[in-house]
Amino acid sequence: MLIFGTSSAVLALGVSDRHQPQVKRIPDPLISFSSEDGTPSYAILVEKETQRVMVYDYLDTFSPRHEFPCSTGEVAGRKQKSGDRRTPEGIYFFTAAFEKRYLAPIYGIGAFVMDYPNFLDRKFEREGNNIWLHGTDKPIKPRDSNGCIVMNNDDLEVLSQYIQLNRTPIIVTQKVEMLPAKGQVEDKKSLISFLNGWRTAFVRGDWVGFSACYTEPYENLNALQRAWDRIRSFQKHVQAPFSMSLQNVTLLRGNPCAVALFDQVMHLGPEIRSVSTKKLFLERTGRSWKIAGETFQPDDANHGTNPPLVTAVNHLGRLFTDRKAITYLVAEWADAWSSKDIQRYAACYAPDFQAKGMDLRGWLRYKQSLNSLYDSIQVHIEGLSIEQGPERSTAKFLQRYDSTGHQAVGTKRLVLKRIGEAWRIYRETWHSIRE
Repeated sequence: MLIFGTSSAVLALGVSDRHQPQVKRIPDPLISFSSEDGTPSYAILVEKETQRVMVYDYLDTFSPRHEFPCSTGEVAGRKQKSGDRRTPEGIYFFTAAFEKRYLAPIYGIGAFVMDYPNFLDRKFEREGNNIWLHGTDKPIKPRDSNGCIVMNNDDLEVLSQYIQLNRTPIIVTQKVEMLPAKGQVEDKKSLISFLNGWRTAFVRGDWVGFSACYTEPYENLNALQRAWDRIRSFQKHVQAPFSMSLQNVTLLRGNPCAVALFDQVMHLGPEIRSVSTKKLFLERTGRSWKIAGETFQPDDANHGTNPPLVTAVNHLGRLFTDRKAITYLVAEWADAWSSKDIQRYAACYAPDFQAKGMDLRGWLRYKQSLNSLYDSIQVHIEGLSIEQGPERSTAKFLQRYDSTGHQAVGTKRLVLKRIGEAWRIYRETWHSIRE
């Protein structure tokens, strides 16, 4: 059975040993990986000339892990159009995985979908789709596929342990050049320096410097400025700093562009953060770089018509607006409960609310009966924390309940759902704490 997206495989071929001397020459496309949790990252290379698949890991340096035979398109050269029986060449990522039970027998034990055509392919009008890395139940023959990369089932089983969707690169080339690591070190320094300059220009609102990072005038710069101005307005409102960090950075070298893949994390204070995975295609200009294109990862995500950075900024703004609305809802809910105003209290709930085996109507009757027992009720909220999602969010806090003759302290968890532009309570739980 295929194992998708894990990184805990045991070495099967014994190609790499941490105690052996460091590899002095590494594949030309591999520049650098970084991992926030310090675990190894992996890259897959396909060399058409020798019909082989190579796996490299990265932990401070690149090291070979595995090597397998494969079969690529029966027609030589880079793929140009649908049906030409060629295999694409370039830097790609896997966007989906299918197990055997979902596939025709010709695909063996499973398949991984590659993101061909990517930005560069579309730029150069290269067409086609459904380029997969997959297994086969038959003995493989060199250059025998319709354009996919085909491996023996047993080999694909091993390889699958190193693939993380939308993160692990597969680099397909006619021949893998092995070069001294010095060139990769220099490219890493220059790319990191460029990315930091791009990030800093955006955070500062330096639109001249920001635009200079692109080969063409930045699409919808006015829209980006408007989105950025909203963030600055939010920042002043909450008196919290705005920043952007680049995490889990993958740097790869291709022809004619290098590729940078990273998690773009925008922060508004300590609580509000928006994370999207960005892919930049970068062209070398002298000793520096410029951005030729940018996409989300995966490319086909439905992020609307705005450029990725505009969409990411707007998402951060939406998170701020939602957090403000949720904070207000929780305060309104507590005040309505304390006031024994059952109409205001009911307005805080979704029509399909359920708790303790009761629907909304039963819940309101239950609360109304409690209200009639006490002359006064006071509900206090402490330590509100909010976990946000696009359609569901969760509010957690310490709740102190004080009424005539009854006091209670406990943790409350409200599951909230979006209804139009508003948020309403969908589920509710309570756990008593004895002080």
